[in-house]
Amino acid sequence: MKTFTQWNTFNTDTIKFALGQERNGKMGVNMFIDDTAREIALVTPACVTHWPRVTGDGNFGTMWGPAEIGKAKFTLDMSDAPVCDAPNVNFQAFASILTAIDERLLSFVFDNQLKVLGRKNLSKDELRMLQIKSVKPRYEKCTGSLHGHSVQFSALKFANDGAGGKVARKINVCDHTGKVLPNGVVQPGDVVAATMYANQVYNGVGGDKFGIQWSLEDVQVICQRASIPQKLDVPVFGYTQYDFAQAYVDEPG
Repeated sequence: MKTFTQWNTFNTDTIKFALGQERNGKMGVNMFIDDTAREIALVTPACVTHWPRVTGDGNFGTMWGPAEIGKAKFTLDMSDAPVCDAPNVNFQAFASILTAIDERLLSFVFDNQLKVLGRKNLSKDELRMLQIKSVKPRYEKCTGSLHGHSVQFSALKFANDGAGGKVARKINVCDHTGKVLPNGVVQPGDVVAATMYANQVYNGVGGDKFGIQWSLEDVQVICQRASIPQKLDVPVFGYTQYDFAQAYVDEPG
């Protein structure tokens, strides 16, 4: 059973890496906390989500999802978008922790690049170009300019049952107190937190790319999109005055 630690109390210096052999014989990287070999499991800060798929069939049937139900995943993104028009400073601190974890992984792969990636004599900067980062940039669709950052989580809808079969998995959706909602749904624009963990360190993706797959177990809906306070005025409209301006009435005569 995982022990989830609050993100702002987690010490990245406790993380350790070790080489391990996977079932297919390929050399992999194990990632754990200190000598107890505990999983890295955190509770995230509250963030705005834009593309949640944590109920039903997950991302199956979507334009970016799989064509087979057996490959469906639950997905959740958490962004640095403002919360109630205020910058989400907690996301910045959370992102710094994940970046520090990425840097520790980079150093380990640098020291073991021949065994992990089948490469040698690459500098750390060259390896950094091959690393898939935990904190990903978001770009403005129209201009292509950097719009912010986000963290992506995923979990397979069907997990191994230990007997050669598959069993459907469910992501718990909770209210702001942590109580599980039987019919809870996470909508785009909601402010959420999640229980997250390092599912695996993958390597050899696309040839020689590597990174950390972060997964999730539960999602807490802290504030639904419809309940987020809306702005009360738009100051930019106050710069121009019109002689024919009139006060707004709900039911004009």
